[in-house]
Amino acid sequence: MYSVDLTTFSLEEFEEMLLAVQLLPSQRIILEDLSLNMQKLKNKGLKNLQNVHDLLSKKDDYPSISRETGISEAYLVILNRMVNSYIVKPLPLDKLMIFAKEELCRLAEEGIKNTKHYYGSLLSAPQRENVSGKVNIPLARLEYALHIIDLLRINGVGIEYAKTLYEMRIQSVQDYNRTPSEKILASFNELNRNKVYSKATLGISDIDYCRRFCKKLDCDIS
Repeated sequence: MYSVDLTTFSLEEFEEMLLAVQLLPSQRIILEDLSLNMQKLKNKGLKNLQNVHDLLSKKDDYPSISRETGISEAYLVILNRMVNSYIVKPLPLDKLMIFAKEELCRLAEEGIKNTKHYYGSLLSAPQRENVSGKVNIPLARLEYALHIIDLLRINGVGIEYAKTLYEMRIQSVQDYNRTPSEKILASFNELNRNKVYSKATLGISDIDYCRRFCKKLDCDIS
């Protein structure tokens, strides 16, 4: 499964995550009466983020939902954005900066146009060998791209960070899961000092935030 299963996030865990992460100014309304609003959702029978996602799927329903729950429409809008941010969005393959234009065209001819297509089409070794022969792209590069895409499934991991993790020998969701946060941080800081991948400050809380998602992702690569 390419993205996380929202049914695995309980409303209690969602609340914990929101309190643990540094939110953008535009998102901080979500913290207003957070526990109270989560309880209101529970009173309506909601148990997990999939339930919330389904409830808020149609904006035309927000006025009635607001009346029923006592949660403001403005809050519901931000809540919907936060829940949707947990769903891994497919990226066009050219954003990865791994394949040449001609190679991207050949992949597209095979129906592989974005990261979700790619992940689903190259999970197994036989699939990768088959695609490599059809599109004339070295198997090693196809496998590298697959590992970068696997890391991109982790909420909070962008393309440059995924490539940095790969260089740190954290090359899959499975690797991230079994590597202690302290080791990831130490390796990142050491590598960043030598090559200056990022000016951003990475902390244990950031790594642990990613780990919460990582633990809920399938490890499908074979």
